Amino acid sequence: MVSNKKTFHDFQYLMPTKIIFKIGGISELNSLSIQLGTKPFIVTGKQSSKRNGALEKLKNAFPNAIVFDEVEENPTIDTCNNAVEVCKKNKCDWIIGVGGGSPLDVSKVVAGLATNTGNCEQYFGRDLFKNTPLPILAIPTTAGTGSEVTPYAVITNTKNNTKQTVADYRIFPTIALLDPILTKTLPIPITLSTGLDALSQSMEGMVSKRATPITDYLAVESCKLIFQWLPRVLNNLEDIEGRYWLLYASLLSGIVIAQTGTTLVHALGYFYTLNYKVPHGIANALFLIPMFKRNISFFPEKLKFIVEFFHEKYSNQQLDLSIEKALNRFFKEIKFEKSASKWGVSDNQFDMFAKQLYADSYRFRNQYGEFSVEEIYRIFKESF
Repeated sequence: MVSNKKTFHDFQYLMPTKIIFKIGGISELNSLSIQLGTKPFIVTGKQSSKRNGALEKLKNAFPNAIVFDEVEENPTIDTCNNAVEVCKKNKCDWIIGVGGGSPLDVSKVVAGLATNTGNCEQYFGRDLFKNTPLPILAIPTTAGTGSEVTPYAVITNTKNNTKQTVADYRIFPTIALLDPILTKTLPIPITLSTGLDALSQSMEGMVSKRATPITDYLAVESCKLIFQWLPRVLNNLEDIEGRYWLLYASLLSGIVIAQTGTTLVHALGYFYTLNYKVPHGIANALFLIPMFKRNISFFPEKLKFIVEFFHEKYSNQQLDLSIEKALNRFFKEIKFEKSASKWGVSDNQFDMFAKQLYADSYRFRNQYGEFSVEEIYRIFKESF
């Protein structure tokens, strides 16, 4: 049985991205015969792809490439519009996204806008591109977002201080190239945040209304790998074996949410990222215990493995306490401060946040359970 909701489970599954997972793959671009057009447009951030050497290798492999290296963390509508303007001006015919989730997301928006009219803000929603987007090569340099295998681009709308999504199955990257070596230069804060982001995605995927037998299987594997390897890598950032398995776990988490979407954990976390600049993965993790104390009542058998992994006693009478103890043990192992107050969050806006989230019915589309304004407020307080 997949869950306690159904014995049989109808589902669909789409994953059109070709995945190349190879240690040292970034140094073998020519031998891998990756050529999706004649003139690539490279979308990247301001630092990471330069620090780890990825950008230099791409420029050597594709000497006529045009580089856009102005993507910030939590990219904005303006950044997307500026990037596509440069892409169109230089008549580029395929896209390379390299970096963390932000550059990869912007690369998808650019791919769509390059062949369509209008600006980024006109495409918030699902499957709105009329013309086929440009092909995309996605190269992640963090082990966290899984954006290299999803059809989503999450963009910050600074006009109303919200996160909005461009979702279109045609912006699945054509090829995803994953090279664990590119993640070796990540410092502890980014390793921690991106690892927790991948964990959040996999855990949310299991309790989504769109979960499938395939995504459940992949999500469990992803969680176990993160539980096992994140503590080890945080103690030795040069551990290539650990980096390998964390990047693989991140890939799995992306495959999961490409099918299931995310749940209230992400929706709640956005408030901390937008208002207090809490890193995305950290913001999500702050809500894992409050939300999964509630989620486990819907899926006790499915989530039992988390409790067992940390050798905690599993009690059918105290499901919420069982998973809280397990996650607390993991957080202690990775030295994660689970109180939002320690990350610069103030509780003086929780009432407003709760009302705003409650009014946004779209954020509840994948979430089991009924949530009043008062209940959402309690969740914010529990994270604090």
